[in-house]
Amino acid sequence: MEIERWTGRLACDLQAAASMTNERFADWLGIAPRTVAYWHSRLDTVPGSANQELLTAALDRVSEAVRTRFFSAIAKSPSPGMPSVSDSVADFVTYAADNVVNDPLLSEAALSLESVESLQEEMALLARAGGMAAFDVFKTARRLRDEARALTERARRPGILADLYVVIGQGTSLMASTAFDLGHWNESAALARASTQYADIAGHASLKAWTYGLQMTLANWRNEPDAALAYFARGMRAAPAGEPRLRLRYIAARSHALLADSASVAEVLEVARRDRDDAEENPDDLSRSIGGEFAFGEARGAACAAAAWLDLRNGEEAARYARLAVASYEALPAARRPYSQINGAQIDVAAAHLHMRDRDGAHAALAGVLELPPHKRNVSLTGRLSKVQGLLSTPPWGNDPEARQIAESVSAWLNETSARPLE
Repeated sequence: MEIERWTGRLACDLQAAASMTNERFADWLGIAPRTVAYWHSRLDTVPGSANQELLTAALDRVSEAVRTRFFSAIAKSPSPGMPSVSDSVADFVTYAADNVVNDPLLSEAALSLESVESLQEEMALLARAGGMAAFDVFKTARRLRDEARALTERARRPGILADLYVVIGQGTSLMASTAFDLGHWNESAALARASTQYADIAGHASLKAWTYGLQMTLANWRNEPDAALAYFARGMRAAPAGEPRLRLRYIAARSHALLADSASVAEVLEVARRDRDDAEENPDDLSRSIGGEFAFGEARGAACAAAAWLDLRNGEEAARYARLAVASYEALPAARRPYSQINGAQIDVAAAHLHMRDRDGAHAALAGVLELPPHKRNVSLTGRLSKVQGLLSTPPWGNDPEARQIAESVSAWLNETSARPLE
């Protein structure tokens, strides 16, 4: 049995059968929670064609138990449709108002500023949602990107069109970043290149510089520092003074470290300190208006520096910067603490202690990381932890019984994780 036409009532029946909250149901479908709330308030509304397809696909993938509960529930419910004369006046008025509000003619009218502002607000919330798993961020970023892209077909004013291109670029950037975390390397690189093009179309210099920084990061993870430094040169030509340049220099420090050029690492970090002063005098619009993933504060800078010094096997400097990163992240409000970055910095602390021949310090730093649930173990974390695993197999740890126990815990963690580091 299938549903030919979904209504708000049927959607809510499916939600109830699956025992989901509004937020969980919306996330499962890949739509905004306000849409689910609207269905609850307007049970006779008929969702648009895109949401019709989402609901049909959702019904196809539920368990047989949920499917049985759903069809049992709708069998007991009145058939959706126009209220009869015996229905209440309130129902009749609600039905009529809903049909007017959802008139296709209105959806073809000129695009309202409120629609664009709503997308901008949702994008900002997503960028700041540090506790979300990578795939959840990817799904939401894709939805917002697709909604903005659809609105460009109706936009007439250049200013609104430019704003939509920025939202599309931001959404594509987050998709690229999380595709990397999910282990989809080629797709991540393609999305990163596309985000640069969208930022260029929008004329948004700060976002363009951010996308070049993302491409640098991907190149560094592929162990291609020369490619990363080529992106650095392009990014610096586009980047406004202050935070955008600061971010690029810190990422470049990792590139120089991969080339075993400690002098250039120290030099670029020194220049970055001057960029920090410029950032205070020239606030970055992308960082200020969106923030979160698009901001580059002291914590991210310290994390980049720690990674660079780790590549140079300088445990003391790496530990100092990694601890600073953890402390800076943990100073944020709980809802804005990015779990991936915090745990990544803790892994770097552990690696730094191993370089300093401090096994117990490494073990303490890994305690929280090893308790992460599998769905939050992204590629960035597995890549770092794989390096710790490698360190534990080298002298002096290979013959140390307690070090072997740590290595076994790390190995079990990696074996339970689907996200794999780049080989």
